[in-house]
Amino acid sequence: MNAIKEKEYVISITGYSRIFVKPNYFTINVTLQCISDTMDTSLARINEDMTSMYRLAELIGIKKEIVNVVDLNFDLKYEWKTNVYVFVGYKVEQQVTIEMDVTPENEAMAKNFISRITGLLSNMKECGINYNLKNKKAHLSKVRELAFIDAKEKAEHYAKLANIKIVGTNTISDIEPIQEYSRSNGVYESDSMAGAEDETNLPNGKKIVLESRVFVVFDIGKK
Repeated sequence: MNAIKEKEYVISITGYSRIFVKPNYFTINVTLQCISDTMDTSLARINEDMTSMYRLAELIGIKKEIVNVVDLNFDLKYEWKTNVYVFVGYKVEQQVTIEMDVTPENEAMAKNFISRITGLLSNMKECGINYNLKNKKAHLSKVRELAFIDAKEKAEHYAKLANIKIVGTNTISDIEPIQEYSRSNGVYESDSMAGAEDETNLPNGKKIVLESRVFVVFDIGKK
């Protein structure tokens, strides 16, 4: 004779939490792009801009060794015209990053760098600053813990309304990976920066936002 399985009584709850953390480093991201009639010409113009960038970095106090080329792409540029693709030129695109710790001195240098780079480089496509966190393990643990606490408080409230009690935690799972974003990230388009010094200021109130959503199943019993 098969044993009758005891019915499982549970409460399923979604927990949510969000914390704000001060960033401890930032990167300046620069994208250079040149399209010309030969690949050699495009590459030469990008190299000229890189030389100018290194000189500017050194002039304002940014060490050359932290100016890193992270990507260099070669491509053929076509445009759709009159129902046919027309060859435009040879495209070279290069991405450069400069990583620095968040300090007043470094942010002042970054502001100076961004305010001067647009008028200096003839092939700059985009320049932006992104703030982030190093060694974020403790912050990730904290936001998960708070999400679980939120779920438990909700479960206890519902259990009280139903005149039952929470007797244990059955399962816990992330609904989605922890979301991380910065409210201070800003992208500066070269066209919009020309002669506009007020647009080169670093954003105020810089913060990294971490959000967690968890799904928790609690076991319940009679009081």
